[in-house]
Amino acid sequence: MTIIAITYINTQEVANISKDIISLTDDLNREFTNLFTRFSGVPTITKEWVGNQASIYFDKVASDKQQYINFCNQIRNIGYKLTNNLYEVQNCINKNNTEEWKKES
Repeated sequence: MTIIAITYINTQEVANISKDIISLTDDLNREFTNLFTRFSGVPTITKEWVGNQASIYFDKVASDKQQYINFCNQIRNIGYKLTNNLYEVQNCINKNNTEEWKKES
């Protein structure tokens, strides 16, 4: 016995979601960049917190920046993968529709 499952995909909705993921990740990355820029100026420019402890803390924060950038990149890549997979699904649908049309002709 063969069981066939049919899944309906709203490709436009998936495309919108993937665009939103990419756009929101760009916004998040911009906010992280602003935050780390602000942090880097605390002990030297704004001098809101100075001294050895401030330097140690903000050096640690600066070293964590790459982890946040990597996090944003991973999420952005999910958006790109969704888009690429969507194209593959759409191509498959188009191919099947073309083959069905040929059979009917």
